[in-house]
Amino acid sequence: MNSPRILFLSIILPLLGHAADANPSATLPSASAESPSPGAPATLSLGDVLARVAQSNPELLAQALGRQASEGRVEQAGMGPNPTLSLSVENFGGTGRARGSDVMEMTVEANQLIERGDKAGRRVAFAERERDMTQASLALRRSEILAAAANAYSKVLAERARLALSAEQLKLAQETLASADRRFTAALASSSEVARARAALASAQAESRRSQAAVAVAVSALAATWGGPAAEVAEIKGALRLPEAPTALARFEAALTVAGNPRLGWFAAYVDAQRAALEVENARGVADVTVGAGVRRLNEGPATAFIVGASIPLTFRDDNSGNIRAARATVRAAEQSLRAAEAEQRVALAAAHAELSAAHAQATALRREALPAAEEAAASVQSAYDKGLLPLMDVLDARRALIALRRDLLDAELAYAAALVRAEALAGASFSETKALFDRP
Repeated sequence: MNSPRILFLSIILPLLGHAADANPSATLPSASAESPSPGAPATLSLGDVLARVAQSNPELLAQALGRQASEGRVEQAGMGPNPTLSLSVENFGGTGRARGSDVMEMTVEANQLIERGDKAGRRVAFAERERDMTQASLALRRSEILAAAANAYSKVLAERARLALSAEQLKLAQETLASADRRFTAALASSSEVARARAALASAQAESRRSQAAVAVAVSALAATWGGPAAEVAEIKGALRLPEAPTALARFEAALTVAGNPRLGWFAAYVDAQRAALEVENARGVADVTVGAGVRRLNEGPATAFIVGASIPLTFRDDNSGNIRAARATVRAAEQSLRAAEAEQRVALAAAHAELSAAHAQATALRREALPAAEEAAASVQSAYDKGLLPLMDVLDARRALIALRRDLLDAELAYAAALVRAEALAGASFSETKALFDRP
């Protein structure tokens, strides 16, 4: 009977011990009132989230069906023209000697259009390039959706850390009010000091409620990235722990290639598709041949004769040259668009890395310098207040400053994570660095 409880405690107690040892800004208590759905994992790492999004996101599933449609177009592009069968009757319904059915002649003929210029092969090549564009579009959208999921995951961690700060602020406000009441009872404090403590407690309670609501919104947004309910997010495994130094820009730039960057991959597929379209237009400028054969029933005799024929259009009026020039211009435009996209992606990567470096520097300065100083100041002010040397307002100001610094640290860590996600999405969307960021011990 007690085995489930023992198992539960064996899992929860180590987690609580780890949370107590972590930094205040990295402590991530669960604030969700919802229980996980059956079959949902006890904890979700970023890797779990990304795998679930890639497998279950409704938009990605819908776009994946586009590849099946493009496969059908490839198959259809290889189909040649159908033959035609014609039946003609001559000397029918005339007058005089041509009256009656005795002079009627009948011809049955089959015709086949023979494509020249490798039209079928070029149509298939164009359809295949369009299929590649569909696949590239899916890869690009997948990168965007996975980046949004990684940001949503970071947001949940941040909001739960903010909730932990709100809980700490609420606890301090409660302790301050109790201390003020004791001092007032001992005639060591005025009623205004008690009133200020009550106001600080009310403010902390309101902040706690806002933090709880923010956690619920963030959890719902995370679950929505794979199309599930918030109840599927039982617990988040990870914390915002920055490395000693940010990832070098050169590492991201090395992956900024057509094969690695989804946006560049789409433009490259677009260029290939336009080149294939040009080949199709060139083939259309080559005249096709129609050949035919048939049987004619002659009433003279009566007798039967075979007929054969061939026809080819004269292209001196329309040789498709206008469409060929348009296709060539489109190819050149596509190639320039690819070059512009390469420059744009490099600028975007440099901007993301600059923001990443700035956030890392800010978070490092806050954690190593500002936060210890604020904690020491808050402890000194509290000690002086307990001895009756400082008013309550100084204590509240010191505590508010400490909480504000911890929130600033959390914001800087969240900004680092968001910039890292953008940089990795630009460099290939594997998100290995972001996963390491949250899994770092």
